Amino acid sequence: MASPDSLANRELQPHRIQLEVVILGGGFAGVFCGQKLGRKFRSAGIPPHKAAIISEQNYMVFQPMLAEVAGASLGPSHVINPIRRLCRGITVYRGSVEHVDLEKKEVRINTGNFSPGIIIEFQHIVLSLGAEIDLSRVPGMPEHALLMQNVGDAMILRSTIISRIEEANAQYDEALRKRLLTFVVVGGGYSGVETAGEMLDMLHETSKFYTNVNREDIRVVLVHSRDRILQTLGDELGDYASRKLVDRGLELILNERVRAVTSTKVYLQSGDEIETSTVVSTVGNAPNQVIRRLCDDYDVPHNRHRLITDEYLQVEDFDYVWAAGDCAAVPLADGGGAPCPQTAQFAMRQGICLAENLLRRVRGQNPKPFLFKGLGELASIGHQTAVASIFGLKFSGLIAWFMWRSIYLMKLPGLDRKLRVIIDWTLDLFFPRDINLLNPRYTKLLQQVHLEPDDRLFNRGEPAFSLYVVKSGQIDLHDQDGSVIRSIEEGDYFGERALVHGGGYLYDAVSKGRTELVSLSGEVVLPFFESSRRFKRVLAKTTAQESAEGELQSVTEKLEPDVLEKPVLEVMRTNVATLNPNQLLQEAVDLFRTRRFSTYPLVDDEGILRGVLSRESFFDFIKRDGIGKDCKLDQIEPMHLPVCSSDNTVQQSLERMIRYGRYKCLICDSDDHLLGIITVMDLIGESIKEAPAMT
Repeated sequence: MASPDSLANRELQPHRIQLEVVILGGGFAGVFCGQKLGRKFRSAGIPPHKAAIISEQNYMVFQPMLAEVAGASLGPSHVINPIRRLCRGITVYRGSVEHVDLEKKEVRINTGNFSPGIIIEFQHIVLSLGAEIDLSRVPGMPEHALLMQNVGDAMILRSTIISRIEEANAQYDEALRKRLLTFVVVGGGYSGVETAGEMLDMLHETSKFYTNVNREDIRVVLVHSRDRILQTLGDELGDYASRKLVDRGLELILNERVRAVTSTKVYLQSGDEIETSTVVSTVGNAPNQVIRRLCDDYDVPHNRHRLITDEYLQVEDFDYVWAAGDCAAVPLADGGGAPCPQTAQFAMRQGICLAENLLRRVRGQNPKPFLFKGLGELASIGHQTAVASIFGLKFSGLIAWFMWRSIYLMKLPGLDRKLRVIIDWTLDLFFPRDINLLNPRYTKLLQQVHLEPDDRLFNRGEPAFSLYVVKSGQIDLHDQDGSVIRSIEEGDYFGERALVHGGGYLYDAVSKGRTELVSLSGEVVLPFFESSRRFKRVLAKTTAQESAEGELQSVTEKLEPDVLEKPVLEVMRTNVATLNPNQLLQEAVDLFRTRRFSTYPLVDDEGILRGVLSRESFFDFIKRDGIGKDCKLDQIEPMHLPVCSSDNTVQQSLERMIRYGRYKCLICDSDDHLLGIITVMDLIGESIKEAPAMT
């Protein structure tokens, strides 16, 4: 629940900051650039906080070790490092890039739902945002495939693997158990091969702890679109890796693509099908959306939306724009014009070189070219086996695995992280892997909310996260002057306009008396609104109701003062078309034919108002199965219109209509007997009659 004193972030202007350098991206290129730049700035007498790193996470992920996190060989916290500790002195902002304006030299950052964000004015900008994952080209892949891009993905994959084994252990249907124990990895590059190798090790080692799971039942399938895995390592090492993985039980499918994915099957282009409950995708790299917009809006030179730079890592035609990492096409030294590979070793050294060139540019010196050509490539394939190509020399087996661990351990930032990894690796040699199934308690998508009298649910301008339904009690929506604009009573819902359209809530929501709400998360609501025509129609009605509030306000301003002061008894219509809850459906149809209205008050035998029946709810009801002619109207859920007391004025009835966003109001006495009805059209007609004659 929001604090009453909290500020509406949408009403605050983003704070402006002037910096010398802004680095977008917290990956290898961005972090090593910031780390080097901080040291260089200090040695040059320039305050390091004149440079800033913008990252969506406040840590850097050491990508080469992610597969070992998924395989339970390493703890997830051991492969991440806080950016603030790595780049001491550099200003760090956790947030997402909303817009980059190269003409004004400023970048707008979204720093959170409850923050107005910041706008950074820069002299130089470093673009190191990396690439994104786009699985939309394969139907079903976005919904059903797991990723291996960050540490959260690795943790989810690890939990999923253990969960599948647990389910299979309790499953005595052979076909279902086989499906649960079949794992498909899509992509035969470094990430795919290393993930498949770790999964094999983990599954084989842990299966002995389950009485109903045999090692022979486990099936790990690697699907690759080319004729050889680990293509960049060459034929010899690629074939070696294939043989070792197949010998250990991996099923390798080459020259094949995935056509579609469902919750239980993978469909291949050849027509073959694989029954599985777990799919891991290591393919689908796509250009970063911020980089794509820059290329399109400012004609920045690019190669498939990788920014083309010169040998100094400066983007062509822009002397203040620099790029490094996966989003940059940096020319490889002596590569004949080919760009550098999109690997961690190149991103790291590009960031370091870029930091040196930035300082040289600030000092008015000439930059140095990026001359790094690569030291080699390594890939771990599990079971203390790896393949490596170092300075043109090829290694495989145990020695390559030892080289893989030694080299990446040296490159892992932070002494504390190195020590933690060494301990984990050492314990892994003597003890079995951790098979605890840790299920974090996620935020519930459906929640009950209790409010005491005058409690605030949210404040005007705050971002929307949920759709609310009033289970009991009442919520009043207040404008900035504290006036009640609308009351939401039992059975009504609210919050959908801000949830769907964004921009924050328009009003303060305050409980009137003890109130119970049901809160439905936007994660559930929004997909329904976006996918269902019926839900869109419901939204249109609600939007119309919101519009009615403004229209009624406008009508009020146009009515003659004498009309506004009249008692409602003088202007209401008493010949109201009503229905009795005890009447049969046919009697309602007869009334619909003779007196055509959208709503009909429900009045019992004593003349007491029991609700309102709309034509729409009536016809929705009779469409149901089992509804016969002998059904009564009291079986239909009634709706409600605003009700005014007989001693109210026209002004008060209009305020009631505005509060509910309706164009009509029912008039009742103190005992709830229906006396009449007032509509906006009646009031307009009354005002025209009372207006002074024009001369």
